[in-house]
Amino acid sequence: MKKIILNTTGILAASIILTGCGIKTNEYNVSADNVMQLKKIENTKISIENFESANPGESSKLCRLAETISTPQGEPFEKYIEEAIKSELKMADMYDENSPLKISGKVLKVDASTMLGNAYWAIELTVKSSNGNQIKVNTKRDYPSAYLATTACNNMATSFSPTVRTLVSDIINHKEFKTLIN
Repeated sequence: MKKIILNTTGILAASIILTGCGIKTNEYNVSADNVMQLKKIENTKISIENFESANPGESSKLCRLAETISTPQGEPFEKYIEEAIKSELKMADMYDENSPLKISGKVLKVDASTMLGNAYWAIELTVKSSNGNQIKVNTKRDYPSAYLATTACNNMATSFSPTVRTLVSDIINHKEFKTLIN
């Protein structure tokens, strides 16, 4: 009987560990405010080069040792951010893959917390232009946490895309953004 209980417990534990539960973040949705801000810039076309990361390939964060929060397609954070910026530029009719003016970036840090009273996503990014200029942006966006891990982790997942929208806003509203695109 003891052997059956041990075997059952082992099988149950292995199935939990090996099934890899996880929560996906939302697909990126373009911000009307970001597009309106970009549309104020006239006669500028920008191409996007590949973004890099201090942690290449990182696409997930662990939430309370219970869940893995990952990007929608498992794409690295740097690719998610690159595609977000590209989407905003396309909606503002500023993207041209053949433009000599190229923007690239390096994701220096993606951090997250689900602590009660201190739940946030934080992204640190350097954006570089082919004209030799660069800016550094630190975006931290708080979101509501919860006592229960399932609720806290769901909040963490749904808060990633709005954090990236805030990051894009911080880039295009940065006091030195115009030096990147001139």
